[in-house]
Amino acid sequence: MRRKRGVWLLALLLAWRIMLPAQGATPVNTPWLEKSPLRKALERSLLFPGLGQLGEKQYVKAALFGSAEIVCLAQVLIFRGKGNDAYKEYHQATDPLAVIEFRSQTEKYDRRRNTAILAAAGVWVLNMIDIFIFAKKKYGKKASISLNPYYNHENKTIGAGMRFHF
Repeated sequence: MRRKRGVWLLALLLAWRIMLPAQGATPVNTPWLEKSPLRKALERSLLFPGLGQLGEKQYVKAALFGSAEIVCLAQVLIFRGKGNDAYKEYHQATDPLAVIEFRSQTEKYDRRRNTAILAAAGVWVLNMIDIFIFAKKKYGKKASISLNPYYNHENKTIGAGMRFHF
Protein backbone atom coordinates (compact mmCIF):
# COMPACT_ATOMS: atom_id res chain seq x y z
CA MET A 1 0.00 0.00 0.00
CA ARG A 2 2.83 2.42 0.86
CA ARG A 3 4.58 1.59 -2.38
CA LYS A 4 1.49 2.54 -4.42
CA ARG A 5 1.18 5.83 -2.55
CA GLY A 6 4.84 6.55 -3.18
CA VAL A 7 4.50 5.83 -6.89
CA TRP A 8 1.44 8.09 -7.15
CA LEU A 9 3.18 10.84 -5.23
CA LEU A 10 6.21 10.61 -7.49
CA ALA A 11 4.01 10.70 -10.60
CA LEU A 12 2.17 13.78 -9.31
CA LEU A 13 5.42 15.56 -8.49
CA LEU A 14 6.84 14.80 -11.94
CA ALA A 15 3.64 15.95 -13.64
CA TRP A 16 3.69 19.13 -11.57
CA ARG A 17 7.34 19.75 -12.47
CA ILE A 18 6.68 19.25 -16.17
CA MET A 19 3.74 21.66 -16.15
CA LEU A 20 5.58 24.44 -14.30
CA PRO A 21 8.93 25.75 -15.56
CA ALA A 22 11.66 26.51 -13.02
CA GLN A 23 11.54 29.93 -11.37
CA GLY A 24 13.51 32.50 -13.28
CA ALA A 25 13.84 30.20 -16.29
CA THR A 26 12.87 31.75 -19.56
CA PRO A 27 11.89 29.17 -22.13
CA VAL A 28 13.70 29.66 -25.40
CA ASN A 29 11.78 29.03 -28.59
CA THR A 30 8.97 27.07 -26.89
CA PRO A 31 5.69 28.51 -28.14
CA TRP A 32 3.81 25.46 -26.88
CA LEU A 33 4.29 26.73 -23.32
CA GLU A 34 2.17 29.78 -24.05
CA LYS A 35 -1.32 29.29 -22.72
CA SER A 36 -3.77 29.64 -25.55
CA PRO A 37 -7.50 29.39 -24.75
CA LEU A 38 -7.63 26.07 -26.61
CA ARG A 39 -4.74 24.67 -24.59
CA LYS A 40 -6.32 25.82 -21.32
CA ALA A 41 -9.59 24.10 -22.20
CA LEU A 42 -7.82 20.88 -23.15
CA GLU A 43 -5.72 20.90 -19.98
CA ARG A 44 -8.79 21.34 -17.81
CA SER A 45 -10.56 18.47 -19.54
CA LEU A 46 -7.45 16.36 -19.23
CA LEU A 47 -7.50 16.79 -15.44
CA PHE A 48 -11.12 15.75 -15.01
CA PRO A 49 -13.99 15.36 -17.48
CA GLY A 50 -16.20 18.42 -17.59
CA LEU A 51 -13.69 20.98 -16.32
CA GLY A 52 -12.86 22.15 -19.84
CA GLN A 53 -16.55 22.51 -20.65
CA LEU A 54 -17.05 24.37 -17.39
CA GLY A 55 -14.27 26.81 -18.34
CA GLU A 56 -15.94 27.35 -21.71
CA LYS A 57 -19.31 28.01 -20.00
CA GLN A 58 -20.96 24.84 -21.32
CA TYR A 59 -22.62 24.04 -18.01
CA VAL A 60 -24.91 21.21 -19.15
CA LYS A 61 -22.09 19.32 -20.84
CA ALA A 62 -19.83 19.93 -17.84
CA ALA A 63 -22.46 18.50 -15.50
CA LEU A 64 -23.05 15.48 -17.75
CA PHE A 65 -19.38 14.62 -18.20
CA GLY A 66 -18.49 15.27 -14.58
CA SER A 67 -21.39 13.32 -13.11
CA ALA A 68 -20.87 10.41 -15.54
CA GLU A 69 -17.22 10.19 -14.53
CA ILE A 70 -18.05 10.37 -10.82
CA VAL A 71 -20.66 7.61 -11.18
CA CYS A 72 -18.20 5.39 -13.06
CA LEU A 73 -15.44 5.95 -10.50
CA ALA A 74 -17.86 5.28 -7.63
CA GLN A 75 -18.85 2.00 -9.30
CA VAL A 76 -15.17 1.08 -9.59
CA LEU A 77 -14.71 1.58 -5.85
CA ILE A 78 -17.92 -0.25 -4.93
CA PHE A 79 -17.18 -3.31 -7.05
CA ARG A 80 -13.55 -3.33 -5.95
CA GLY A 81 -14.67 -3.52 -2.32
CA LYS A 82 -17.25 -6.23 -3.01
CA GLY A 83 -14.73 -8.22 -5.02
CA ASN A 84 -12.13 -7.99 -2.26
CA ASP A 85 -14.69 -9.12 0.34
CA ALA A 86 -15.74 -12.08 -1.81
CA TYR A 87 -12.08 -12.98 -2.35
CA LYS A 88 -11.44 -13.01 1.41
CA GLU A 89 -14.47 -15.23 1.91
CA TYR A 90 -13.20 -17.49 -0.89
CA HIS A 91 -9.88 -17.99 0.92
CA GLN A 92 -11.56 -18.62 4.27
CA ALA A 93 -14.21 -21.03 2.96
CA THR A 94 -13.82 -24.72 3.74
CA ASP A 95 -16.97 -26.10 2.12
CA PRO A 96 -16.42 -26.88 -1.61
CA LEU A 97 -19.78 -25.38 -2.58
CA ALA A 98 -18.98 -22.17 -0.69
CA VAL A 99 -15.56 -22.02 -2.38
CA ILE A 100 -17.21 -22.24 -5.80
CA GLU A 101 -19.82 -19.64 -4.89
CA PHE A 102 -17.33 -17.11 -3.51
CA ARG A 103 -14.99 -17.64 -6.46
CA SER A 104 -17.83 -16.93 -8.91
CA GLN A 105 -18.79 -13.82 -6.91
CA THR A 106 -15.18 -12.63 -7.02
CA GLU A 107 -15.07 -13.04 -10.80
CA LYS A 108 -18.46 -11.33 -11.20
CA TYR A 109 -17.41 -8.28 -9.19
CA ASP A 110 -14.04 -8.10 -10.95
CA ARG A 111 -15.80 -8.08 -14.35
CA ARG A 112 -18.14 -5.33 -13.18
CA ARG A 113 -15.21 -3.30 -11.81
CA ASN A 114 -13.33 -3.66 -15.10
CA THR A 115 -16.44 -2.60 -17.03
CA ALA A 116 -16.75 0.49 -14.82
CA ILE A 117 -13.07 1.32 -15.44
CA LEU A 118 -13.65 1.01 -19.18
CA ALA A 119 -16.75 3.22 -18.93
CA ALA A 120 -14.79 5.87 -17.00
CA ALA A 121 -12.08 5.82 -19.68
CA GLY A 122 -14.78 6.12 -22.35
CA VAL A 123 -16.30 9.15 -20.65
CA TRP A 124 -12.85 10.74 -20.47
CA VAL A 125 -12.20 10.09 -24.18
CA LEU A 126 -15.61 11.49 -25.21
CA ASN A 127 -14.95 14.51 -23.00
CA MET A 128 -11.60 15.16 -24.71
CA ILE A 129 -13.10 14.76 -28.19
CA ASP A 130 -15.97 17.10 -27.31
CA ILE A 131 -13.78 19.87 -25.88
CA PHE A 132 -11.28 19.62 -28.72
CA ILE A 133 -13.97 19.90 -31.40
CA PHE A 134 -15.74 22.75 -29.60
CA ALA A 135 -12.55 24.67 -28.85
CA LYS A 136 -11.21 24.15 -32.35
CA LYS A 137 -14.40 25.64 -33.81
CA LYS A 138 -14.28 28.53 -31.35
CA TYR A 139 -10.55 29.35 -31.42
CA GLY A 140 -9.59 28.54 -34.97
CA LYS A 141 -8.67 25.76 -37.31
CA LYS A 142 -4.91 26.16 -36.87
CA ALA A 143 -5.02 24.08 -33.72
CA SER A 144 -4.51 20.38 -34.19
CA ILE A 145 -3.45 17.17 -32.55
CA SER A 146 -1.82 14.48 -34.65
CA LEU A 147 -0.62 10.98 -33.88
CA ASN A 148 2.54 9.92 -35.67
CA PRO A 149 3.46 6.23 -35.57
CA TYR A 150 7.13 5.38 -36.12
CA TYR A 151 9.50 2.42 -36.42
CA ASN A 152 13.10 2.57 -35.20
CA HIS A 153 15.25 0.30 -37.37
CA GLU A 154 18.20 0.27 -34.93
CA ASN A 155 16.26 -0.94 -31.92
CA LYS A 156 13.46 -2.60 -33.88
CA THR A 157 10.90 -0.77 -31.81
CA ILE A 158 7.50 0.52 -32.72
CA GLY A 159 6.04 3.59 -31.08
CA ALA A 160 3.89 6.62 -31.52
CA GLY A 161 4.38 10.30 -31.01
CA MET A 162 1.84 13.03 -30.57
CA ARG A 163 2.17 16.48 -32.02
CA PHE A 164 0.19 19.40 -30.66
CA HIS A 165 -0.19 22.68 -32.49
CA PHE A 166 -1.99 25.49 -30.66
